[in-house]
Parts: sequence; structure tokens; C-alpha cells
Amino acid sequence: MSFIQARDLSFSYSPAEPNVINKLNLTIEKGSFVAVLGHNGCGKSTLAKLLCGILLPASGKVLVDGLDTAHEEKSFEIRKKCGMIFQNPDNQLVASVVEEDIAFAPENLGLPREEIRKRVDSALETVGMTEYARHATYKLSGGQKQRIAIAGVLAMSPECIIFDEATSMLDPNGRKEITAAMKRLNKEMGITVVTITHYMNEAVEADRIVVMNQGEIVADGTPEEIFTQVEKLHSVALDVPQVTELLYLLEKDGADTPRGVLHAMDAAEVITKLYKNTRSD
Repeated sequence: MSFIQARDLSFSYSPAEPNVINKLNLTIEKGSFVAVLGHNGCGKSTLAKLLCGILLPASGKVLVDGLDTAHEEKSFEIRKKCGMIFQNPDNQLVASVVEEDIAFAPENLGLPREEIRKRVDSALETVGMTEYARHATYKLSGGQKQRIAIAGVLAMSPECIIFDEATSMLDPNGRKEITAAMKRLNKEMGITVVTITHYMNEAVEADRIVVMNQGEIVADGTPEEIFTQVEKLHSVALDVPQVTELLYLLEKDGADTPRGVLHAMDAAEVITKLYKNTRSD
């Protein structure tokens, strides 16, 4: 069942400029975990804003759970269904105390105090930040701030969350925290997750990868299907996971290596077998 549909979608920031998005068609299934990859300037962040109604199409349309983002009277309902997490969590935090920040959106919905308390507590538990409820937001690490930003969106009870380069300003530990949170939201809570990223190891965790170049989709498939296309990804200025690159280079050198290996332990097993076969020869 589709949750977001982009139909012949085009967008430009100025009539005098070329399209950033050009006649793009994309369907995001309800409950899926999708990673969108592309080099800087390919249009992926613009696409993210179009998919949740922050930007409106120049032509074509975007439907969120059947609601057309171009219809202004539907914008509030769309924002409740589809939340967004941005690159810099400091731009998304609005209060000086963690629980007050998370309560901000439910309070603006006019929810009863008991329901707000319930949502704040549930969101904090989901992102593993319950013990930080009374902490000052400015004292948190980057990864912790991003988890609070996620909690703030969760308090709206969305059906979909779009992460727009949400790990790009974090250190490796922070990136792992947020990637793990994405997986939990998707697998345990059934929330549709779309992550816009340039980190290959983050994209590997998705169920589906969409590759963009110059405002268009150039590849779409599972991580195994996408990352076996090493030369195609290189042609659009993208890398592949390091273990995939290693086995690709070994294959080019004549080794009999399987394709679609994405994780370090699987690659280690393949290399161990290669080594043993070489020794026995």
C-alpha cells in the first residue's frame, strides 16, 4: 500500500534556473524503510521537502496518504502524518528543557495535559532519553539533540518520518545512534522511514535504495541490487560500502567473489575462504 506518491514531479527554485527535480516519479510504500542517495546538488534534499509538503511542486503532484500537498487546507493534516528531521538539530529544538521541547507540538495541537504527558514519556522512551527529561537541551551532545528532535516529531504520532541528512553533522557514534533509532521506528513501530543520506553504511540498513542524479532517479532496488552496480554508482560520483568495494576490486583481480556482500563479517568470511583456497592450491 502506497503512502507517498510523487507523479511527474518537477521543481525549480527560480523560473530562470533549471529544474532541481525533473519529471520524477516515486512511490513510498507504507511501513517501508527507504534510503535516498545522491551526490551534493543532485536534488535529494529538495525531494525530501517536496515529499512532506514543505515545498510545493512547480508541476506534477505529491500525495501523502492520498492528500495533495498543493492543497493549502490539507497542509496541517499532512504535517501530522509526515514529520521531518533536519541536518542541524539546533534548528529544530524550541525549548531549553528536553520534555518541554517534546511537549511543544502536542500543546499546539490543543491536546489534554494527560495526553501530552503520555506522548512525551512514550517518545522519550522510544529514543532512549527518558533519564534526560529535565536536562537542558543545550547541554546535550549532537546525537542526543537529534534523538530529542526525533522525539518531538514522534509526539505528533506521525505515520512517516523523513530524515534529511540527519546524521551529516554527527560523529560516528552519533550516526550509529540515529541509524539504530531509524530501524527501531520502522521495525518495531511500523513507521514509514525515508532517509536522505550520503553515508553508504547508513543506506545499507534500509530495505530499499533510490539513487538520484541531476534531479532524476537513476537506480532503485534493494541494497544488494544497488551496491552490486559499483561502476554505475561511481559514474554518478557515489561510493559503495568499503567491504563491497574491496570484494569488487578482488573480483577485478580475478578472484571468485560473490556479489551483494554489504557487511564486514560476511566479507571476512568470504576472504577467509579465498585465503584457504589459495593455500590449498
